[in-house]
Amino acid sequence: MNDKRILIIGGTGALGKILIKHYHKNNSLIIMSRDEHKHVVLMKEYKDIKFQIGDVKDKESIMRTINEYKPDIIINAAALKHVPVCEMNVYESVKTNIIGHQNLIDCINMSNHQIETLIFISTDKACKPINVYGMCKAIAEKLYANFAAKQSDIKVIMARYGNVLESTGSVIPFFKKLLASENCEFLPITHKEMTRFLMTLENAVKLIEWAYFHTDSHGKIVVPKVKSLRIVDVAQELAKSSKHPEVKLKYIGIRAGEKIHEEMISSEESLRCVEYEEYYMITNEITSQNPWAYSSRNNILEKENVGEFLKDKGVL
Repeated sequence: MNDKRILIIGGTGALGKILIKHYHKNNSLIIMSRDEHKHVVLMKEYKDIKFQIGDVKDKESIMRTINEYKPDIIINAAALKHVPVCEMNVYESVKTNIIGHQNLIDCINMSNHQIETLIFISTDKACKPINVYGMCKAIAEKLYANFAAKQSDIKVIMARYGNVLESTGSVIPFFKKLLASENCEFLPITHKEMTRFLMTLENAVKLIEWAYFHTDSHGKIVVPKVKSLRIVDVAQELAKSSKHPEVKLKYIGIRAGEKIHEEMISSEESLRCVEYEEYYMITNEITSQNPWAYSSRNNILEKENVGEFLKDKGVL
């Protein structure tokens, strides 16, 4: 993406920051989020970026931002994303993770400015969801697909992510913080078999970039091919490199809304799936009669390779 005006909603989060780093030199960026402190921090580092305080729950702030800055591309990364928090705050999750997306769609429809591309950041938890966060994201996918089906002027892209390494609130920073303390008695693990798709922030940018250039019709979901890891293996490798190499693991039980394994593509969605070298694309048309599922229970990185994987990704 070059010479574009890009509005990143929720742009002060971990993904937003890496998108800023990747795109700010060759594009005009507008960052919209509700976190004043993060705006101030980023403003000191990036003098050439426009910052707008705003919230997806507020149509007026979205409309004002679109009309004032006239973006070519909108990337919507705004979300309440922590599963336990969403479980305890259902309506707040609905307002941000569902209504917020409809607000954006409504503003795009009502604005006199015509954007080129709309990119929605989704999650593997939207696939066969069992928690509030995943259910909200699944409905948001349907909202964008419905919007795409009703118009032909705007390219609509949906990108599903796994767990992003070292993003705010993810398991690796959590373990690292415990291991950095003087009195780390144990690392809590919810289930000994739990697996997750793990990807870097750079993988996330590549996913958006690939989807932007390879999605030629509307409302498709792009999914990366990434490794899955056992959380137990990750915890043990992090411990080896800490001052508590012999720390115990304590199994505390699955939290509300948690799965043992995640899926990026369900067996039903696989029938509409096209495979590429590094990605899958879920389309609107049947492409196969042979169902399969893209689950974190499959293609798990062997335990002896986890340490090298984490080193390669800059975690160790």
